[in-house]
Amino acid sequence: MLKTGHLYRDNVSHLIGWGHWLVFFNVLLAMLVASRFLWIAGWPDTLLGSFYLLISWAGHFAFLSFFTYLLTLFPLTFLFPNLRTLQWLAAAIGTTGLTLLLVDSQVFSLFKFHLNPTVWRLLLEQAQTEQASGWGWLFVWVPVIFLFELWLAGWLWRWSQRRRRSLTWPLAVPLLVCFFLTHSLHIWADAYVYTPITEQKADFPLSYPMTAKRFLIKQGWLDEDQYKELSKQTPDSAKRKLNYPLRPLVVNAPELAPNILLVVADGLRADQLDAITMPNLNRFADRHLRFNNHLSAGNETQTSLFSLFYSLPGRYLRDAEKEGMAPLLIGELQRQDYRFGLFASGGLEKPVYQKAIFSSLRHSALIPTQGGASGDSQTVAAFNSWLAKQDKQRPWFSFIYLDAISKLDLPQGMTGPFQPSLTQVNPAEPYQNIEREALFNRYRNSVFYTDRLLGQLLSLPQPAADEEKQRDTIIIVTSGHGMEFNDYENNTWGSGNAYSLAQLHVPLVIDWPGREQPMSFDYPTSQLDLVPTLMRQALGVESPARTYSTGQSLFKADADRWRLASDEDDYAIYQHDDITLFNRRGDMQLLRAKDYRQESDDSPELSLLLQVMSDLNRFQGK
Repeated sequence: MLKTGHLYRDNVSHLIGWGHWLVFFNVLLAMLVASRFLWIAGWPDTLLGSFYLLISWAGHFAFLSFFTYLLTLFPLTFLFPNLRTLQWLAAAIGTTGLTLLLVDSQVFSLFKFHLNPTVWRLLLEQAQTEQASGWGWLFVWVPVIFLFELWLAGWLWRWSQRRRRSLTWPLAVPLLVCFFLTHSLHIWADAYVYTPITEQKADFPLSYPMTAKRFLIKQGWLDEDQYKELSKQTPDSAKRKLNYPLRPLVVNAPELAPNILLVVADGLRADQLDAITMPNLNRFADRHLRFNNHLSAGNETQTSLFSLFYSLPGRYLRDAEKEGMAPLLIGELQRQDYRFGLFASGGLEKPVYQKAIFSSLRHSALIPTQGGASGDSQTVAAFNSWLAKQDKQRPWFSFIYLDAISKLDLPQGMTGPFQPSLTQVNPAEPYQNIEREALFNRYRNSVFYTDRLLGQLLSLPQPAADEEKQRDTIIIVTSGHGMEFNDYENNTWGSGNAYSLAQLHVPLVIDWPGREQPMSFDYPTSQLDLVPTLMRQALGVESPARTYSTGQSLFKADADRWRLASDEDDYAIYQHDDITLFNRRGDMQLLRAKDYRQESDDSPELSLLLQVMSDLNRFQGK
């Protein structure tokens, strides 16, 4: 039963005044701990962005501390108006809050996302494993923080009793101004797409800065067309830059560099490489090098091509485009005086080509063609015509991109051997399970047609054994991604919407003169492995692959390795028979690779996530 009267009111009043001082000093402590986020997230490039970072740091953690006080210590003051009881409660609450902030800052430094229920459960479940040693500092800091909070609570009570003049407003007003100015600035930045501010929205835990685009448009203070135009433009300034390579390359170029032909038949699944559907490529694979357990690093065209040429995760794609940074593979080919023949069905005007992969080849002939089956035919013809004009004095590199498979396209009048098959495909209409067989046969017919074209490309003459100083030609055939046709009964079709084997398991066939052939490899490999293999074994690069790549040699057998596929927001880790899916917000789930279904009991491995995040962030600049 609560006491009443003047004594009770005076006691509660003194305790509330003491609580305000305790909140203020905990705001300072929270800001001190949270200063770690400032260095982890990186400093903005603009003065206004830096100003916003500082005021949001002050305002956000002042709000979190005061809000925690309102929800906990403030009501407890009325229920238990006893100084000693409240001191212990305040110390426990302050310790809990600061400990969570410390843990979150550690999680953010490792994974670049904040604590959430999934991550918290993962940390608790694996606290007893060998990974727990990395969190041993908590056993030191938690009791230290608790004892300090207990001492602070007692000292502030004695100090506040001697105060005669209130300092509440002079101290609180600057923090209030920071809080409201933070949200006001973010409303403006969101409306006018000012990325040095909007990019900071996920830097702090429980940060949800305000937006008001609809209100501003409704009031006539923001032009909707102007906003849409601003949204389409990619700003030049970006907080994250690409630190690639980590160190300059050390190269011992070969005396007679090989020609390199890279063929990407996009949309081609690994299970289509057989004697019936692809007789030409299958026969070629039987005579050369076949990689049976090969995964793409992306489930759609742009990120998969980016990872193929850069050997970097897809999260770096936008950075490379913004900075116009070509892959080291292209740069080294240029340095070794290669001729370039670039041929892509549908043309080479995509941003991933013009702004990134081939951005340094301004004077190369980028030959545009139409896409689909007829475009593929034109592309192969253009390559054959170009090849006939090449002499033997300089090596050449040629990239050929075919997209009839991904578009399920066939030449006019061709039906194909696999029936029943859809005669027409409308990409705007959703696929239905009732037409799965006909749709899949249409896909196989596109694969069968593409195999005809590959037969024309795979008959390049190699030098005879008795010829001296003749260039070899390395021929590589692969795919950017696969295609899914409701393979796992989850109504998933096409590509770019899941990280299943149907969308990631692609063929890789290589003719590499000088290596023992034929040979078949069953250990795990990735598209991220192609660049370090070519750089070291074809171009003479002696630098460690880790300085410019997240892959390894294709010829390094490692049955326990993990492989990564990703885009800007989502990541999939393949290891053995499991897939760990997670995103930039920290949402995670563990799936079975064989059927893309969620595992019921197990959780992702913390050590595996740490390795992956290290690779994901290794080339991130400041």
